[in-house]
Amino acid sequence: MKYFLSLFLLLPIVEIYFFVQIGSEIGVGSTILFTLLTAFLGLATIKYLGVSSFTQARQSVSNANNPGIEVLSNLALFVSGVFLLVPGFFTDFLGILLLIQPLRVIIIKFFIKKAFSNLQKTTQNSAKNKDYIDIDPDN
Repeated sequence: MKYFLSLFLLLPIVEIYFFVQIGSEIGVGSTILFTLLTAFLGLATIKYLGVSSFTQARQSVSNANNPGIEVLSNLALFVSGVFLLVPGFFTDFLGILLLIQPLRVIIIKFFIKKAFSNLQKTTQNSAKNKDYIDIDPDN
């Protein structure tokens, strides 16, 4: 939750910074045009890739060809579309990165590995930090 709050506060600052920096280089009209183009790309991503990718995920689940990666890849495509829909250069960059299939798979595998390592740490810490004494009545 603390990361979400930090992201929620820092993301607009980063976006404004990039708008000012890039807008001063390419001009106001080009900045607005680029923002509108990426918004349309985001809508198209959500509409077309989203529908077809969920069909592929359903087929992958029925064929048992690594359905976890396929489902998470579809979720990443949806997130990519949302990033492209949100006005800003930083979120557009993240959205374009998620559109590239090999990068998307690498990012998904990284987050899966991180989630499992955090889960293992949590279970190990909960096993070590018991707040009770286990008494065996047989001894």
